[in-house]
Amino acid sequence: MNVKRLASVVLVLGCVSAFAKAPEASAPVAKAPDRDVYITIGTDALEHVNAALAGAGLVAPTLAGQKGEVTALRVRESQLNTISRMMHEKAHRCGGFIAHESEEAALAALGGGDSVKGMTSLAVTYTTDNPTVANGLANAVQETNIRSTITQLSTAYATRYHTSTTAATAANWVKTQWQTYAGSRSDVTVALQTHTGTVMPSVVMTITGTAQPSEIVVLGAHMDSTSSPTSNAPGADDDASGVATLTEVIRVMMLQGYRPAKTVKFMAYAAEEVGLVGSKEIANAHKAAAANVIGVMQLDMTNYQGSSWDVVLMTDYTNAAQNTFITGLMTTYLPTLTKTTSSCGYACSDHASWTNAGYAASIPFEALMSQYNPYIHTVNDTLARSAGMATHALKFAKVASVYVAELAKGTLTVSDTTPPTVALTAPTAGATLTGTATLSANASDASGISKVEFLVDGAVAGTATASPYSYAWNSSSTANGSHSIAAKAYDAFGNTTTSSAVTVTVSNTTSGAGYDSALKAPRCFSVSASCDSGTLLNGRGGMGPEVNMPNTINSSCADGLSGSYHVDESNDRLKVSTLDGTSFAAGKTVKIDATVYVYSTTADKLDLYYTANAASPTWTFITTITPPGTGIRTLSANYTLPTGTVQAVRAVFRYNGSVASCVSGSYNDHDDLIFAVQ
Repeated sequence: MNVKRLASVVLVLGCVSAFAKAPEASAPVAKAPDRDVYITIGTDALEHVNAALAGAGLVAPTLAGQKGEVTALRVRESQLNTISRMMHEKAHRCGGFIAHESEEAALAALGGGDSVKGMTSLAVTYTTDNPTVANGLANAVQETNIRSTITQLSTAYATRYHTSTTAATAANWVKTQWQTYAGSRSDVTVALQTHTGTVMPSVVMTITGTAQPSEIVVLGAHMDSTSSPTSNAPGADDDASGVATLTEVIRVMMLQGYRPAKTVKFMAYAAEEVGLVGSKEIANAHKAAAANVIGVMQLDMTNYQGSSWDVVLMTDYTNAAQNTFITGLMTTYLPTLTKTTSSCGYACSDHASWTNAGYAASIPFEALMSQYNPYIHTVNDTLARSAGMATHALKFAKVASVYVAELAKGTLTVSDTTPPTVALTAPTAGATLTGTATLSANASDASGISKVEFLVDGAVAGTATASPYSYAWNSSSTANGSHSIAAKAYDAFGNTTTSSAVTVTVSNTTSGAGYDSALKAPRCFSVSASCDSGTLLNGRGGMGPEVNMPNTINSSCADGLSGSYHVDESNDRLKVSTLDGTSFAAGKTVKIDATVYVYSTTADKLDLYYTANAASPTWTFITTITPPGTGIRTLSANYTLPTGTVQAVRAVFRYNGSVASCVSGSYNDHDDLIFAVQ
């Protein structure tokens, strides 16, 4: 047993009144009959299932069969939620198992195994030749609408556990939203799909194709969420974000009068978290009907950017040819999005249901599997974990838009080629800016303004999505001197106009750092005698007030997520200053002051590093410091500045572990500070 953690538990328990009232779930949860059910899981997760059930004092599972990488188990239905949460916490998978109606069905599923793990091409011809529709849809999706849907699902229906009353209510709300967007279109239907394996229904929207209606394109996400069956499970990222992303694609398609050549189906699945129940029944029904589903895209978790990559395509239990097609679409239509691949293990989401049914499926995901949202399957899976915005999910709405446009083809029947009008109203030409300056603009368009970007020297410094259009710009995030500022407006159809630019002078004498959104860490842009992170680093991970976490260059090193603010370890502040009081220059001796919160004077260590090139860092070790006492402490060390115009230091505050520039650990904090050198 970890003595440190035991002490923390005692501390927390000591602060809770014996008469404190336990929190109530936001909606009643029906007690499911505790019957035997069968599941298949990845064999590599079997030890975690056994340990999780034993640790919870539950009946051990019964082995029904095993073939290579897949194992069939008989478990109690009441154990499914425990297994689901374990798959996230221990096996690091969003789902990870499939529920089956019988032992025979589970054993039959063992036959898939390697044959579906990396599916090759089906009889589908992929082409990229529909730019009008692709660009029209992708350019019109808006972050504010996605954010609004995530907020509705995660707050009004703060648990969508599949047996809760709010799960069914949420499904009806999604159905109503989709019907509202469809309006009176006779080629569109929206219906609830009931299931035998859950009381929660799925929602299915069908847009009948105009030319090849028998060919079907499916886009899906799951509506249910999970934490404890009796507590809130807001599921803002898992998977309100996916449903919200698809909902915005639907809104734009209906607004622009999109008529697909092939049939398109949008699906909000029920009961994914307890074994892909809804999607499995739907996919198997399509298989039984010999439906010609030519492609499936799953969006499960789109709004937490845990990695530096924008879009990560999973390579296992997906179709290799379709993955290549989607990658090509991003290269053609969304070239600014960075992309890579990863693997998520057995049955990590609803795409596996379609893969197992023999259809080509893909899952563009929010991050590398080792870096996805650590708060899912808990009461902390809220929109606040994504800074209260849906900026990351917007990228996936664009990916889904171009996927439909090029796989289902079709046309837009409503068009708007008139660009919006926009004028910068602040600052005025010739103004001198210090500290935080307000950038504002007026913009209008007959079809509505989707966003206004504020450009500093041609680069986007900030975005406003609602009138009045303004942005509070930290001028210390750029160098002192002359700069141009302009505004760029987008209408709902992707037409743009850029205002006339004004020239201003930035003049900051402070040594305070601002957040560099490109390098993703605090930065002092102007050469000075010191650079101070101020309050930007205060706290760690999701604890305390730290913003822009993890505050390491290019988000290259994640923080530990366990413990409490100013009970357990954190870096709170970094300051670099010259000993002689003159400006930073190569060869100067500088002092690093690192303010940390210390838990243990024996186990806690501070490792300091520097790099001569913050844009492409190679970290050089300076020293390790053992704190002299607990609580808030400032630890210092000196080093000599190398040659380089943009340098950085890194503080690694760790609980045990070894010296390294990035150390994994539940209580470790890593922070960088970037600064200019003559």
